[in-house]
Amino acid sequence: MDHGLTVLSNTTPTRLTPNGKHSGIDITLQNVNSTGYIYIGGSDTVSSTNYGFRIMPNHSLSIELNGNDAIYAVASSNGMSLAVLKARLESGS
Repeated sequence: MDHGLTVLSNTTPTRLTPNGKHSGIDITLQNVNSTGYIYIGGSDTVSSTNYGFRIMPNHSLSIELNGNDAIYAVASSNGMSLAVLKARLESGS
């Protein structure tokens, strides 16, 4: 399991998932800021007006992704932090 804080830009999307194809991942994203929004999208074109999900201050989102999916994030204000917790999916026996 990996975890840490990621500092986000308000203009340049940050990729939160591994580059390329991965084995699948459970990812939890927490907006640790008391004000401002984190915008989540499925491509590198996510912005504050083109996003799939908005995380409010002090709220979180958990998603299970297959190996072809990627998530990007931008913030409503430059330099906001996002807590990211990643766990690999279990493979069947």
